[in-house]
Amino acid sequence: MAFLSIPNVSIKGISACVPPKVEENRDLPFYSAQEAEKVIEATGVERKHIADNGITASDLCFKACKCLLDKLGWKPDSIDLICNVTQTSDYINHPNVFVLHEKLGLSKDCMALDLFHGCPGWVIGLSSVASLVSLGSIKRALLLDGDTISRIQYAYDHESRPLFGDCGTATAVEFDESASPLLFQTGTNSVDGKALIKENGAFRKPYTVDSFIDEQEKLSGKRQVTEEEQMMDGMSVFSFGITAPPKSMKQLCEYFGKDLQGIDKVIIHQANQFMVNKIARKLKVDMERVPSSLREYGNTTSATIPLTIVSQCGKEYEQKKLSTIACGFGTGLSWATVYFESENMICPDVIIY
Repeated sequence: MAFLSIPNVSIKGISACVPPKVEENRDLPFYSAQEAEKVIEATGVERKHIADNGITASDLCFKACKCLLDKLGWKPDSIDLICNVTQTSDYINHPNVFVLHEKLGLSKDCMALDLFHGCPGWVIGLSSVASLVSLGSIKRALLLDGDTISRIQYAYDHESRPLFGDCGTATAVEFDESASPLLFQTGTNSVDGKALIKENGAFRKPYTVDSFIDEQEKLSGKRQVTEEEQMMDGMSVFSFGITAPPKSMKQLCEYFGKDLQGIDKVIIHQANQFMVNKIARKLKVDMERVPSSLREYGNTTSATIPLTIVSQCGKEYEQKKLSTIACGFGTGLSWATVYFESENMICPDVIIY
């Protein structure tokens, strides 16, 4: 089991930015009014913020980060490490972390780390950043996490399109010898990983002229997709989602001696509301401690945990000392759970790009 206890690290703030365009699930062309209501009831998603072609994940993360730095009063030259987590890079051969390093005006001495990861990405990124900060040489770090995942969803994919929205987030981390340790538990089940894989278009299965045209037609809605072409094996993902995450959260609490019932906030990756509810019931936690951002934002992949913190309980985090356990799960198939304590953490309102 991959258990980590990382001392000397404090989370100072979290911010989130979403694109201005809103897509209503009631307006999707492949649903009748009755079908749309059933989907909304089952998923918990009424609408999502969708990036137009001119907006990238790095744009959203940059806006979120600028706002957070201003609120914290941190100067660009005080940042020792920047880490970016995304599946939707601006370029093929130029990681987004370099785009963000330049736009933020960070120092040449600032370490840059880029992670390609899916839904557990914020927790995985936080564990990586915290591990480096805890050593003491790096005093301040930024974790930027987000995707414009809607831009790779097929227009007529009945299973995926109603779920996914876009978001960029920023998390500020600082060396702090008085901070309670950040606790992690992570795992991977790669045998079943293809349940969430998009196989065509990269170097294992590069596009041909015909397959590229076919892909563009599916993305734009010029051609409907078959059941076999849908990008998510829903049943496999559901089975994984209601099993691995609650087990991981329980194991973390047992290993580190934490009382799950005494933790203030239980943040579950916003896959869909039915799955969130199922996991909460397995954990036997009160739903008042399990906030959800699904109705307004949908599943924003690895950004769902920080987005939910900011959008649903940001004021509480700013005003109180809170304990939090959060679990991200999905791509891989993999999962990652974190426990942290915060006090008066800066959480600006969600920014509209």
